[in-house]
Parts: sequence; structure tokens; C-alpha cells
Amino acid sequence: MVVVTLALMAGACGADDGAGQSDDAHTDHVAGDHAAIEIGEDVVAPRIAIEVTEDPVEGWNLAVMLSDFRLAPENVSGPHVDGEGHMHLYIDGRKVSRIYSQWHHIKSLEAGQREIRVELTANDHSPLTMNGDTIEAVNTVLVGESRSHEMGHAGNQERVATEPRPSLSLGIVEDPAGGWNLHAVPENFRLAPENVSGSHVDGEGHMHLYIDGQKAARLYDTWYQLPPLEAGTHEVRVDLRSNDHALLTVEGVAIDAVATLEVSHEQATAHAVDGGSAQDAEAGGHTHDGTTGHGRANGAEFAADVADADQTVALQIVNGELVDGFRRVRVAVGSVVAWSVTADVTDEIHIHGYDILQPVADGQPASFAFAAEIPGVFEVELEASGQLLLLLEVS
Repeated sequence: MVVVTLALMAGACGADDGAGQSDDAHTDHVAGDHAAIEIGEDVVAPRIAIEVTEDPVEGWNLAVMLSDFRLAPENVSGPHVDGEGHMHLYIDGRKVSRIYSQWHHIKSLEAGQREIRVELTANDHSPLTMNGDTIEAVNTVLVGESRSHEMGHAGNQERVATEPRPSLSLGIVEDPAGGWNLHAVPENFRLAPENVSGSHVDGEGHMHLYIDGQKAARLYDTWYQLPPLEAGTHEVRVDLRSNDHALLTVEGVAIDAVATLEVSHEQATAHAVDGGSAQDAEAGGHTHDGTTGHGRANGAEFAADVADADQTVALQIVNGELVDGFRRVRVAVGSVVAWSVTADVTDEIHIHGYDILQPVADGQPASFAFAAEIPGVFEVELEASGQLLLLLEVS
């Protein structure tokens, strides 16, 4: 099933195979801490469109069409450079991963209507905007109940590679902001994500990633962000697969590459403190002492009286979900914003960028206000669950 694409230059205002990044593995609690980078009128704005296709074997394949924008995973978490960066993937408003290439496999989606959103970001993870709107593309997909996946699936089979014989090199690069990025480069082999789960074609296919012997993801391109890892020694292995997922071999030996990664207790603890995700430590995010960069400050500095509010934001949360759905709220710089939050769950409302945390529980609504003195686009979420509620744009 192919889902009709909704392409946007700027966002609207207001199973064996296919084990991709877990939908919970790569939440990014600090993306909203980065002030947006506005594309000037004298610059050609990037364009993005997405297409989401159900995979014949398992999960969904996301294809991204880009123009006037270069994906630069080798520069991720580095300084901003005009016209390059990477992407962030959101499912139902929740950040699930970075995307470094124009193809990405989503292992699974819960039954029902799901919103898939891909946002362009700079190297330093700042969202890119045009006329104040995020440059992004959105699809809504209707997911049916789980089904068996037998057609074209040769994941337990082997296939002898043809000449010229492919090979594979593997490197793991520490991310400047925390975590690790995988760089797997095949030779004499074409990565063909557009043909995944289809018929075998000599010399083309994709790759599978294993961590400590467990399947972790399909790889459709040479760069991939590793999930958070516990302290200790980990074996990271990548092998070559034909389109139909059969393992490629030479003289009975798998074509693969293996790397060993040592994760210190400090590294593992830092990731856990920042939300259990390698992406929680992105540039400008939490440092080990709990402070953050990019202008983030103690929320107490912005506290204000509800009675002085210029604008009120009301949120109602039922079963951990926002009743009115994810949205974007714009407020003026320097205005006082009051918040009224009711919820049937026990959690905290976290307004990133301002370092504001307010408890909320069933029968105990949150009511507070603050002065919006830092311009930018900031995430507002339920802290414990990581559920993204809205984007707060201060401009």
C-alpha cells in the first residue's frame, strides 16, 4: 500500500527483517532547545516531500525527496552550514529517530491512523524554517492489524555473491554531542532500498545491523545512528543482504564486518539521564551537570503571575494523549503566557528552552505562567512518557 504524499516546503502552521529503530529508542528531549534557523528570502529554500510504503515483509519504508538541501551525516552535531544537515522523524508527534539518508525503514506502526512527519534540521539540530514555518513534510497512514509476511522473504536463506565480489567496511564514529554514528560502506555492491523485499538482482540489496547478536535494523544507506547502549563491550555487526533479504556469502562465509564498541559507565549514564536516548545528548542539550546550552536557563527566572497573562494555553490530556492533538502555538517575545493543564496521568509538563517543569496528576491540574523572553521554537512534552504535546514558537 502506497500512501499519498503531502509535500510541504514549510510545515502547516497551526518478522525477521526490517527491525528498524524502536519507536521509543530515539526520542529527542532537547530538539526544542535549539532556536530555529530562518532561511533568508535571498536563499533558495529547501523543499521536502515524503512517501510511506508498506513493506511486503515487515514494517514501512519511508522515502524522502529533497531539493536544494544536502544530507551531511559526517557533519552531524557540528556547526551550522547553509544548505546542509539531516532530518528528524516524528510519529504521532513523538521524535523517534534522526534520519541521515533519503530512505529509512520503520519497523512497525500501531494499528490505526498514524501521522508521519519529517523535519529538516541543521547540523547542530536546529529546525529550519521559512517565513516562520518549519520546513517539513507530513503523511497520515492507516495501519491495519498485523499480518503474516511470507511473500518474497528469504531472510533465513543464503545466496552466493556474484563477481565482482562485494566487500564491506565498518566504522563507528563518536557523535560530538553524545552517542555513536555507524558508517558501513559496501564495495562492488549497490544499495537499492527502492527494491527492498523484491526479487533478487545480482549486485544490489541492502544491509542488516546486529548489536550483540540481536537484529537491530535494516540499513538503506551508509550512515546510521546507533541506539543507546548499556555500559560494557558490545559487538556491532553489519552484513550484506539481497533485495529478498537472503544473506550474501562468498565460499560459504557471510559478507559482513564487525566492530567492537566499549561504552563507559559515564557514557551510558549520560544517555540515561538525558532520557535514555543517544539523541538526548545532541548539541546544545543536557550536559552532565544538568545544565544546557543554546540559551537555556533556569525556569524560575521566567516565572510570572497567571493574572498578568497576555495569552493562555489550555491542554487536556486523556490516557496520556492530548485531546485536541499535536499543534503549534505562537506567542510574542516578551509576552506572559499562562498554562492550564489537566491530565489523568501523573507526570510533569516540560517546556524546553526555559527549563520549566510543572507536575500534573489526575485531580491536580497544573496552572502556571512565565514570560516568553527567549525567541525560538521549543518542544512542550510530558517529561516521563516523552509524549510531545506541542511546539511553542516565540517570535
